[in-house]
Amino acid sequence: MSSLSLSGLAFYMLVMTGAFAVRSAAGFGAVLIAMPILAFVLPVSTAVSVTTALTAITSVQQVSRGWHRVAWGHFAIMAFYSALGIGIGFYFINLLNEDALRRSLGLFLIVYALYAFATAKASPVLPAHWRRVLAAGTGVAGGVLGTLFGAGVGPIYVIYFNTLRMEREIFRVTMATVVLLGGAARIAGYARLGFYEGSSIMLIALGLPLVVVGSWLGDRVIRRLDPVRFGWLVGGLVLLSGIALLVK
Repeated sequence: MSSLSLSGLAFYMLVMTGAFAVRSAAGFGAVLIAMPILAFVLPVSTAVSVTTALTAITSVQQVSRGWHRVAWGHFAIMAFYSALGIGIGFYFINLLNEDALRRSLGLFLIVYALYAFATAKASPVLPAHWRRVLAAGTGVAGGVLGTLFGAGVGPIYVIYFNTLRMEREIFRVTMATVVLLGGAARIAGYARLGFYEGSSIMLIALGLPLVVVGSWLGDRVIRRLDPVRFGWLVGGLVLLSGIALLVK
């Protein structure tokens, strides 16, 4: 936390509150919102590790309430491919310096924003015979991108889970369990790389009450917004953040 000034801490608090308000309303998106904005005041490695830890902590409650409804067969398939992706992600994170990570994050965010605009009205649902290919593709991609940037994992996994036609609550808790397990694996890897220094731990501790406040705001304010307009707003913010990171 010593790397941030008082104004930087205030900025961090504002960003985290808004990011978890979005997550509360949409079901995902905290890291996608927080990561690129925090990258302007924190190293990408710090922003990734802190937001990943906070997201994992907040996912524990959802999974603990509904673990008995997890579709364990589909969970095992996605967890296997995600683990492969996480391993690949940690291989590349050791090769990239801070500037390369920031520019790669910017490029990823621009591509993701264009995808979000194209699917703002409805998420794509592909035929069932694509399931094996989708499981491998989305699992590995989610693991790699989640490790490098901490962002975009939820929407990527949704592409696969949409083909399963599961009941809503089973869908949500199964995907949340995959995300939680992947987050725990990434946290262990980040810790081994030394990302969780004293300042990072303090940022996580400061972020916990902000998660509560943001979730409260999401339930009472953001959830009332028109979903399509909300999607366009989030996509626009992600696009601008991506462009800004590329030219920084």
